[in-house]
Amino acid sequence: MANSTRSRSASSSRGAKKSTSGKSARSTGTRKNSGRNSAPVQEESGFGGLIRKFASSKASSPVIFIAVVLLIVGIDLLISWDKYAMFFKILGIEVLLAVIVWVILTLVFSRKSTDPDGDYDSEV
Repeated sequence: MANSTRSRSASSSRGAKKSTSGKSARSTGTRKNSGRNSAPVQEESGFGGLIRKFASSKASSPVIFIAVVLLIVGIDLLISWDKYAMFFKILGIEVLLAVIVWVILTLVFSRKSTDPDGDYDSEV
């Protein structure tokens, strides 16, 4: 009959540890948070984190520009095979193409920024 008179909370607590006196005892403070709401934001470590930090810095644009120019010049030297006349022709064509693309992009983006409505035909 002693088993039937136990309190409902003691019999329904799952995983509760029983002490020698018959009362339920729970461990306190050793359980970690699941981290749903209060998870601290940790900085990413490793190579990927370094790349993201570099890309968000002010030095990324000049460094990337210099790397691309060196890559293009290196590829041009490999294609020309020590024929310097051919190297400078290829380099000249690449520079002209870059200038043409830059002028076109500058015209397109400057027109978008000066006309907020996007209605180009209504200008009289």
